[in-house]
Amino acid sequence: MNNTAGSRVAFVRLGKIIGFTTLILVAMKLTLAFANVTSPTTAAFSFLIIVLLSAFFGDLLVAVVTSVVATLCFDYFYLPPLGTLKISDFSDWISLLAFLCASIIISHLTASAAATMANAGKLRKAVVQLREFGEWLLATPCDQLTLAGIAAEALRVFSLDYCSIHVLGESKWEHLTGSAESNASEEVMDRVKLVQDHTTDSMDLADESLLGVRYMKINMGTTPVALLAVKSDTLATDVMGTLAYMVGIRINTLTNGGEPHNPC
Repeated sequence: MNNTAGSRVAFVRLGKIIGFTTLILVAMKLTLAFANVTSPTTAAFSFLIIVLLSAFFGDLLVAVVTSVVATLCFDYFYLPPLGTLKISDFSDWISLLAFLCASIIISHLTASAAATMANAGKLRKAVVQLREFGEWLLATPCDQLTLAGIAAEALRVFSLDYCSIHVLGESKWEHLTGSAESNASEEVMDRVKLVQDHTTDSMDLADESLLGVRYMKINMGTTPVALLAVKSDTLATDVMGTLAYMVGIRINTLTNGGEPHNPC
């Protein structure tokens, strides 16, 4: 994940922490305003519900921070002596620790369940995308199949920011043999083109990770014949590997004397 994507994730997480912390404060205000019909137990259950929501719609870090804020509010406003973070009764310590432990356990379980659901959704989406791409790859006649077309179709099906195929020729990786790009910045395009001057060692390319561009070998058997270059914040490495494997199998049908054939 590049720095921009990492910053975006951190910003979203911070926003969720602020949002759920605000909900804790709102619940606290309401229970205090209607103290004649509410109790500390009501506040505790309200806080737990908010913690559960923070774990489901956020992540474990968001939920833990929300749990800590809820625990401090519960101590300060509901456990004697009120208005302080001190606790006078040992039984209140037990109540506070039980509340904190319950909050964290609920956070962990809920966050795990939410992550499992999210991963299952991503897996289903990846399977559908791989099937669509595979059907296109097999259905396209050999005389109409080009490396540029393969890259363009992969870019479309997987909603990539950038996709190209590098082919080995004259001891260099030739970038422009097959390429397709969408809204990738000009900086990405200019920087990635530099790989055409590299040696034949594909790991030299993989170690660069220029601006979030990742590389995966495309093999025919055990021999690497090309490289798949992808820029995407959402495409999993395993899915990218499967994509490269499928392309390698199809390229094998286009070979001529052991060299990849590109009708373009």
